[in-house]
Amino acid sequence: MKLFNTMAAAAVAVVSMSMPALAKVDPGTPKLLQTLTEYGITIEYNPAHCSNGYAGRYTTDKLMTLCYKGQPTAFDFDTVRHETMHVLQHCAALRRGDSRGIAPLAINPTERNQWVSSVLRSGEINQIKENYPVRSHQIELEAFAGAAHYSASDLTKLVKAWCFK
Repeated sequence: MKLFNTMAAAAVAVVSMSMPALAKVDPGTPKLLQTLTEYGITIEYNPAHCSNGYAGRYTTDKLMTLCYKGQPTAFDFDTVRHETMHVLQHCAALRRGDSRGIAPLAINPTERNQWVSSVLRSGEINQIKENYPVRSHQIELEAFAGAAHYSASDLTKLVKAWCFK
């Protein structure tokens, strides 16, 4: 609950400042976090293992970890959207009868790659591929593109559609 208020306050503060066009502070984030919690996701804020150098993580145990310092930034809001994409990928896999873990939402790889390429720049795509193992490329590319493309409000609706029965 503390992060809900912190993110809402940060959203108001940051929106009122001049921000680069790519920064995406999202005032719908508290509602998204609430929806994730209602679905059964446990959200950890800044646990000790955050010092391992990652911004966030989602596991199929329905555990989301968010790592940030001080007031949440546009990057932190993006991390929430990215990790929510992984929640959606998990829900999609479960809906399709795949209990192995996380799978891309978009089934058709050609359409998925076209969409990712329309959302992310080629340099971003290359950087993602350099930083993640090959087996994770499609999942991560879709998650990064989704975080850039969808608002927190969009993702709230998608979580309700894919994850709630």
